[in-house]
Amino acid sequence: MDKRARRGAGLSPADLALAAVAAGALALSFWLNVRFGEVTLERISSDSMRVHVDFETFWRSAEAFLRGGDVYNTGATLENLNPPLWILLSSPLGLLEPLVAYRVFVLICLAAMVGVVAWSAREARLEGGWAAAASGAVLLSSPLLATLALGQIYPLLALGLVAAWAAQRRGRGGLSGGLLGLVVAVKPSLAPVLLLPLALGRWRTLAAALLSGAAATLVAAAAVGFGATLEWAGMLLSSSASPFWDNASLPATAARLFTENRFARPLALLPWMVPAAQLLGVALVVLTALRARHDPEAGLWALVAASLLASPIAWHNYLLLVVPGVILLLGRGKAAVAGLLLSLQLIPPQWPLLWQQGTALASLMLSLYALILLLHWAALLPPRPSS
Repeated sequence: MDKRARRGAGLSPADLALAAVAAGALALSFWLNVRFGEVTLERISSDSMRVHVDFETFWRSAEAFLRGGDVYNTGATLENLNPPLWILLSSPLGLLEPLVAYRVFVLICLAAMVGVVAWSAREARLEGGWAAAASGAVLLSSPLLATLALGQIYPLLALGLVAAWAAQRRGRGGLSGGLLGLVVAVKPSLAPVLLLPLALGRWRTLAAALLSGAAATLVAAAAVGFGATLEWAGMLLSSSASPFWDNASLPATAARLFTENRFARPLALLPWMVPAAQLLGVALVVLTALRARHDPEAGLWALVAASLLASPIAWHNYLLLVVPGVILLLGRGKAAVAGLLLSLQLIPPQWPLLWQQGTALASLMLSLYALILLLHWAALLPPRPSS
């Protein structure tokens, strides 16, 4: 049965249930924006660099690099956990005034995200109406708007992942691996995606990924300075799972629910749950890599989601990295599942404002974004093949 026939068939009870939940998520998003106001668009247009705090962080590092200063001790509001390669790639922005550089970067990221959706739709052979609907949902999604407001790099990483996906589909394993290696060099927490070519025995792809990632890191370390590179590595290794509500990873969720923190009332004081959640994240990565052998295309995006679940930090905005996987589901006729995931991405950052009571229920509700990430992983995980 082809895709049109599948879409034309009657909806199953499960599909109807998913559609109902998706409708509820849309209604919730609308109500939250009406009650609290749509603030993210105001943040994007703000002239204050304190609002665009992530961009300010790496702009200061880029500017310091150009004048020969310390790229990881710049006086920025946030600690810079970006690797030397990103500092090198973003260094041209240091030639511009901060606000001008931010606005240029927003346009670049917006164009990149449009490219991600269009390219993914083409690879998934998504029809015009469905592609338009997916595009509208992504462009209005909370992760994209917040990413643009803060000045984060996820659209560029997503574009690199889509390019690697498309190259592999065309049998260009070396190019695909090279692109994957560069993405991991910019965002080391995505390293588990390299398990895909390993699990599939795509040795050329794996070798290209390791070579490109190592070469790019070495060149950047030489340019930025090996001392600065060691400083970055030390900061990265010492970073912990922030219990902030927007952190959707498994270790962060455990820290929020089972340790003392200022963001939520712990359900119980069980600090050992944090390392347990880290081990669970590793187990999910291994499981996903094994399942990916049966469906490498969905498996790639499931591995991206598993990487985020296992990482100490996976902000809700990281969901942009799995948008191509959602579009792939839509192209395969799984409209109910894909529609639910896209609807959940529309829930705005005003959600935590409803849950400030300090109760156990409020603590659970503050972990909604972790549940959303987990649902993306579960939807993309290739099923176990029937015997």
